[in-house]
Amino acid sequence: MKSASKNHSSRWPGIALAFAAVLTAGLALCPTAAGATLAEYISAENNISFMVVEADSGFIIAEHNVDEVRAPASMVKMMQMLLVAEGVADGKWTLDTELTASARAAAEWGSQVYIQQGEVWPLDELMQAVAVRSANDGTVMVAEGLWGSVEGYIERMNERAAELGMENTEFFSVNGLPPTNDERPHDRTTARDMILLAQECLRHPVIMEWVGTRSLNIASRRADNRNNTNRLLSQMRGCDGLKTGYTRAAGYCVTATAERDGTRLIAVVMGFQNSNNRFGLARYLMEQGFQEMRRLLLLAENESLAEETPVRNSKITATQLQAAEDLWVNVHMDQVYDVQLVTTAPERLQAPLTAGTIVGDVRVELDGEILAQAPLKVGEDLEEAGWRWKITHTVMRGLQAVTSVGAE
Repeated sequence: MKSASKNHSSRWPGIALAFAAVLTAGLALCPTAAGATLAEYISAENNISFMVVEADSGFIIAEHNVDEVRAPASMVKMMQMLLVAEGVADGKWTLDTELTASARAAAEWGSQVYIQQGEVWPLDELMQAVAVRSANDGTVMVAEGLWGSVEGYIERMNERAAELGMENTEFFSVNGLPPTNDERPHDRTTARDMILLAQECLRHPVIMEWVGTRSLNIASRRADNRNNTNRLLSQMRGCDGLKTGYTRAAGYCVTATAERDGTRLIAVVMGFQNSNNRFGLARYLMEQGFQEMRRLLLLAENESLAEETPVRNSKITATQLQAAEDLWVNVHMDQVYDVQLVTTAPERLQAPLTAGTIVGDVRVELDGEILAQAPLKVGEDLEEAGWRWKITHTVMRGLQAVTSVGAE
């Protein structure tokens, strides 16, 4: 059945009403438990970068020096988590795949779980060690075991970064360790690019299991009972990831995420000289973000649109289309008066159609960008009219036409 489509765009006044009380209350900065303000963090640390966004839409809540190229330290390990998780999803390997440690893996320095040459580890345990304890030896073992070599894995890292649009990123190591004897450059990226990587990581539940584990407890391993390097897991309500980093060149860094009441935020902070300050600012940014973002239900599942759609070939001459699922949207307070509800559906429906048939969609748009969408369905059975009804209505239309001509 071919139908003409129609686009209807209208303001959604309910959003403004939902925010009225909050808007009148104001948006004063709320200091962290330590009492520091955003300005104080910036002034205390002379050369830092940070960015906080709403995870689904990428809406920027706050940013500072986001395109300054920096060394990311161990935050590069998020790329390994992503590539491993994608390989599992594609069936290239499983979490039970066993890998054997090479001499190169056993010799890796810095943060480690003290893997010995010849040891065999299942992939899942290695990734837990990488996520929780930032195991440099584990990253080498995974790179060699799944990609054949460190060099082959680094090539894939950079390919995937390009695919994600990480325009200012280039990796030279598997784990963020600095070069020794200037044999290679430092890894380089930006806060904006790390946000893109984090957003992609959030798509994989297995990654969130790894990074959300507070203490590494792998049976019969020397890595038992070691706390996650990300202190925010225990310091901030709703925080469940992602990854810390530190080298002298990078400073103290963290990519953190938290979810509350259906709203998820991501914060990246880089270049700190004080370890506590990276966690303090990440927490501050997300706490502020949760004050400024709201998750709203614009249409509930089975809720009808106000506008009726005409129906042909049926005793029911018009019907109201319904949302086939809940339509939620995360909205920043400043967006209240700019959000639009847009529907795409046929100008007319043609019976017969059964209840539940999808005939279009409804979207929440802001400045032409789609923030959320849900299918539109027929809310009731639209049975084809019988021959007697068709003849009667054909005759009636003919009489109406004659009467109209006579009136002229």
